[in-house]
Amino acid sequence: MSTQTDTTETVSIATENVEDKDQKSSNTGGLSSKDVDENSLDTDPYHYTKRGEFTSEIFKIAIQNLPRYYGYSEFKKLFHKLGLKPKKIKSISHSNLAFVTFNNEEGRQAALKTIKGYQWKKKILFAKEADPVVDPVTAKRKNEAEEPEEDPKKPKLSAEESVVNAVTPLAHLPYEEQLAMKETAMKDFLTFLTDKYQSNIPEMRKWLNEQRSANDGRCISLESIKPSPIVDGYRNKCEFSIGKSREGKEKIVGFRIGQYKGGHTAVASPLPCKNLSPGSKRVVEHMQAYLDQSELRYFDVVSHEGHWSQLTVRTTERSEVMAILQLHPQELSKEDFEAEKQKLREYFTSGPGSSSGLTSLYLQLVGKSLKEKGFQTNFYLVLGDTHVTEELLGLKFRISQDAFFQDGRGLGGSNQRLGVVSVCCGTGTIGLSLAHRVKKVIGVELCKQAVEDAKVNAKNNGIENATYICGKAEDRLPSVMQDISDSEKVIGIIDPPRAGLHRRVIQTLRRCEGMKRLVYMSCNPYTAWNNFIDLCRPVSIRYRGTPFRLTKAVPVDLFPHSKHCELILLFQREDSISDSSEVPATSEGSIDQSEEPVGNESPITGEDTTPTEQTAGNEKPAPLSEEGQTAAAESQNKQEDKSVNPGMTEGAVDDVKEAEMKDEVDAE
Repeated sequence: MSTQTDTTETVSIATENVEDKDQKSSNTGGLSSKDVDENSLDTDPYHYTKRGEFTSEIFKIAIQNLPRYYGYSEFKKLFHKLGLKPKKIKSISHSNLAFVTFNNEEGRQAALKTIKGYQWKKKILFAKEADPVVDPVTAKRKNEAEEPEEDPKKPKLSAEESVVNAVTPLAHLPYEEQLAMKETAMKDFLTFLTDKYQSNIPEMRKWLNEQRSANDGRCISLESIKPSPIVDGYRNKCEFSIGKSREGKEKIVGFRIGQYKGGHTAVASPLPCKNLSPGSKRVVEHMQAYLDQSELRYFDVVSHEGHWSQLTVRTTERSEVMAILQLHPQELSKEDFEAEKQKLREYFTSGPGSSSGLTSLYLQLVGKSLKEKGFQTNFYLVLGDTHVTEELLGLKFRISQDAFFQDGRGLGGSNQRLGVVSVCCGTGTIGLSLAHRVKKVIGVELCKQAVEDAKVNAKNNGIENATYICGKAEDRLPSVMQDISDSEKVIGIIDPPRAGLHRRVIQTLRRCEGMKRLVYMSCNPYTAWNNFIDLCRPVSIRYRGTPFRLTKAVPVDLFPHSKHCELILLFQREDSISDSSEVPATSEGSIDQSEEPVGNESPITGEDTTPTEQTAGNEKPAPLSEEGQTAAAESQNKQEDKSVNPGMTEGAVDDVKEAEMKDEVDAE
């Protein structure tokens, strides 16, 4: 596990004195955290390279004079062609500069020797060693020490007020005003998307001009936003950081006041936030009391010392409550761990925590070399059941500790010739709710435990026509589609992470001519617009199959009190737009960088759909971790948990990442 957070704001490059070993940290990576002066956490922006933890930032180079236009895939292939093995590749938008890291000094020196003077796309490339990125927290502290104090007359928000503003920035507005703001924001996105269609697909321009005239400059009219039936206390899954308060009190369970890359580490109580459920608040209060008397410290995201780092709480309509307490074992022995687990069990069964309402409590271990320390798994059940159960549309769904759950309403009517392919299906809620109305359901999901839950859920509900497959959608979907004949009619339901689907998935969907309709559920359409373009591109060698056309857009308020909004888009094949006979009647009224230059009804069912948000505004602890903490790695690799209000159509992911995440992709 590596230990560096990348941010576009803090990238620095050694332009002079590249051999200055005081600036470079390649000779300091062997130091232990005990060798690092505590004061360096406030003064040394490279302190994280001296903890004895691996980070490829100490093996970084800068490549200059790159072509103005090139694709990420092309750039990555160049390294393979040259026999180089990069760890990370980061291209800087609107510049001729890129940063590349390697696993060791040998790899870095080989790259410097090979790339210097190499001609690529008629450009002679330059390469030199580069400094690691600075730690944003240290940089912020240094700036604060050098800058004059803020105007004392300017009112300063309390920590709790700051959290409320971050998590629920619209909570001070009447709900109708919140909905109006979100509907306007989605109209703005459709205007943005229309411009992208105009510039990327010339063949659509005649149609676009007609649509613009009819829809206020947009390619399609926007349906009225679907409000949430539950405005307060709707979050049924929350992730809370454990850290130090702004005033210095340790082991606070709550939300971080700001992002780590912005230099923020302070945590404040989440209890004033309107969107937390009563069950979650109750668990937070009891866990806070337990941690206050615990001898173990909180995990410091700057020094990487300490133990308690995160609390996850999941509640259900059946009044079941699961909590997962995250622990870095550090130097704890197996005996110490078992003793702490016993303390937790006693506190929440016969002690003050017995009134918390917990029906399941886990300890989750995080960190390096767990097996070497005698730990054979990450999750340890402390008390109660191994899972919680949610009821939805007459079905029961098992939800395990590391699975994610998404809610869904089904198609009305029945069509036994119709198949449903659900991509990023989670625990199978959407597909299973449709299963008794269609011929078959196939779900594809990355999270192994979610797939196991989906299979159990199908069995427990007596559903035999649903199949669930574990793996990356881009790897598994081609074989899934090969098993579906062209004569079969298929509806695709796409519920991807915020960055969208891999290009190979879009290409596979395009080739499946039997898929006449595709429902795309986007928690942040601005990071997935490439998908929407590729679905509609004209036929080519790369994009085979009849193009889709966007025919409906429905905003759904998954996030009361926040600024975020889910957008559900319906795409139909161009040759079947006038033919809706294949859809059952309703019962009720990765950013693809290889193609991008570096520089009042549900679409599924016609019925009212009103999902809500999972964990908007919450931030996990952000240790300087190369694999897990960069915005790009999160957007590419992390499967966001999607928790919603009871009775909702679709799940949601947490707060939206910044636009720069498209500029960085883990080379692995």
